[in-house]
Amino acid sequence: MSLVLLRSIWCLVILASVLFASADDNVYVIKSEKLPADLNFMPTLGNGHLGYTVFGDAIFMNGIYNGEGGNSRRARIPNWLNLNVATIAYEEWELSIIPDSYRLHLRDGYFRWQFAYEANGMQMQLEQRTYAHRYYNRALIYELFVHCTGAIDPLLIKLTQKSGSKSEAFDFSQLSSANGTMRYKTLHGVTRQLEQPDFQSEPRTIFVVFSDNWENEHTFELGAGQEEFYYRYVITVDEKEEVARREMEDVIQLTSDELLEKHSSEWHTFWQNFNIQIDGNIELAHTINAGIFYLASSLPSLHTNQLNGAYFGLSPTGIGRGQLDADYEGHNFWDTETWMLPAVTQFDITWAEQLFQYRLQHLPGARYNAKQTGYKGARFPWESAYTGTEVINPCCPEVAAQEIHISPDILFALRHHYALTHSTEWLCRVAWPIAKEVAEFLVSRVNDDGKKYHIKGVMGPDEDHLNVTDNVYTNAVVKRALEFASKPFVVVTESQHHFHFDSFAHSTCTTADNTSDIWRDIALRINILYNKKLDYHPQYLGYKRGEMVKQADVILLGYPLQYAMANKTRLNDLNTYASVTRESGPAMSWSMFAINFLDINALDEANRYFQRAYKGYVRPEFKVWSENKIGYQGSANFLTGIGGFLQAIINGYAGMRFDLDGHRSIMKVQKTNLIAGTKGFTIHGIKFAGSKFSLKVHTNGTATFSCLQAGDLDLELVVNSHKYAINANFSINLARNTALLSTV
Repeated sequence: MSLVLLRSIWCLVILASVLFASADDNVYVIKSEKLPADLNFMPTLGNGHLGYTVFGDAIFMNGIYNGEGGNSRRARIPNWLNLNVATIAYEEWELSIIPDSYRLHLRDGYFRWQFAYEANGMQMQLEQRTYAHRYYNRALIYELFVHCTGAIDPLLIKLTQKSGSKSEAFDFSQLSSANGTMRYKTLHGVTRQLEQPDFQSEPRTIFVVFSDNWENEHTFELGAGQEEFYYRYVITVDEKEEVARREMEDVIQLTSDELLEKHSSEWHTFWQNFNIQIDGNIELAHTINAGIFYLASSLPSLHTNQLNGAYFGLSPTGIGRGQLDADYEGHNFWDTETWMLPAVTQFDITWAEQLFQYRLQHLPGARYNAKQTGYKGARFPWESAYTGTEVINPCCPEVAAQEIHISPDILFALRHHYALTHSTEWLCRVAWPIAKEVAEFLVSRVNDDGKKYHIKGVMGPDEDHLNVTDNVYTNAVVKRALEFASKPFVVVTESQHHFHFDSFAHSTCTTADNTSDIWRDIALRINILYNKKLDYHPQYLGYKRGEMVKQADVILLGYPLQYAMANKTRLNDLNTYASVTRESGPAMSWSMFAINFLDINALDEANRYFQRAYKGYVRPEFKVWSENKIGYQGSANFLTGIGGFLQAIINGYAGMRFDLDGHRSIMKVQKTNLIAGTKGFTIHGIKFAGSKFSLKVHTNGTATFSCLQAGDLDLELVVNSHKYAINANFSINLARNTALLSTV
């Protein structure tokens, strides 16, 4: 590379550094002068296809698992991208490099660390950066920039590679061409075990292509008087060799500036599509923006150099983790639909639909799971990975056997998505095939005593209590799920008069018999425990007030389930379980307390629980979340907690709800509230029924609701009995009044 080009690159880096330091971007740059004591809490970077934790020993790839049954876990690729400058030798001394600045650039999607040194007339600035490319999403990038003046002798820069031990999951072999002309070093990896032989006939294979061929350490020399040095190391990974090779060829021809611009422009598009602006509290702004970044980093690139394959779901600790039990082995749980999906849907509708597509594609595994456990229909496993069959950790078989609420959780999420999008095409193509089979499982799982339906031998979200009868959350979510399962039949019947569905939708969404009658009957008569004397909901049959519970369970009836009850009852539920929820419980419990207290206008309590929901869980250096509070062991990069926290803002302080009302989809903006410790906030990019909105909450708690982009569906807003048609220029001030936006 020419000296002129090197100088141009360095100038662009300096210019970018100045631009990124502007006041507007401060909320998107997280700075630290030190690393966390536990490197598990370094940033996890990803693009939905590949992911890794900075300075960690593992790279993981979407959909690649190794291990049989409950031993299935993400297949670890050694982190050959874990490069770092160890020493610089000059004249007779050798300097160990200890960076003095670390920065996570959220808006542009990369991590960098810097070092500056000055002695005997020699000045040196050294910058390293790394990122998972968002457009060339088979590629992981490491870059080194050196600027040096006043050196009269050569500098020797030693770069080390700490990839960790050999992979426990892959057998790797190096490929070679017949005539030895292969341009890039390429490894072929094959996983060692099948997850479920009935559903997986062949091991998983990957190809890893390297831009440079060295291992462990490499030394570069800057000649005497040479002022600029640039080095780039690229890894590309895919299931297909030609895809990994083509990605490498396309990446390597770009300059550093071109490569970063292609990457950061994808992140800029994301932030323009959705963001939460906090006024007057940069610490909270950093926490929110980092949480959004970490969650989005595990979702697939929406614009790519080469087509994406199938997406295999959103695990509690994301795409860049998954080998360890602490990382939930990279499996999918109810965390996806209940905790993360409400926020993800607002990020981008496409991402939500890719997550539902994962469930649809794994219906065969859910059918198998139901049959293996003696039931009908489709029973989604508690833990799902590559095949969609049950892959529960061997430690805890009772969880898979009893925590059946995951299946109705998925149906409730389908209901929420239809209410939010009002897409009848998606309803019939994706939601209905899943709903009808899960409904059949639930029919076979309940017991009818002639008066009420009961569900025995279950475990609710509170996993400290097993083998209980009529867990109130489980029964309530079953009720909501079966109400929705009946909906496609009713909607299509009505469509002959109201909606004019085409024949495809009609034939897909209807059934030839009256199976939905039993679904409606169960929804109507299922036993929802309620103590009339004490005016609260016991968690399960035989629950005694004062018993400790692990996490939010009963309180989820209010939000997210929106189960009808008096505010006094809801307050009694909150007070009952607030005092007995484990201190070591996961972060999202406190977010749910905050939302539910907001719903009943208990603002002081809501503010207290909102603070509790994140302050003890977020590590200060790079705002990485832990599953449990500082002082308790817990998973790192805990996206589930982030999802609950974002709901506390979107659905709590901003008061947004999405539901169905007959043939209409509705979005309700309940009374908005100022987040404590801020001067206001704005949610930009709210999605509903094909349109996009913003909601700005002012210092006094009032709000301005505006349309940013009008979709194809006609919408009507009702405030104080006044009706307004929505167009692209619509804006209205809400004086803390409920606003109801609906399809027409």
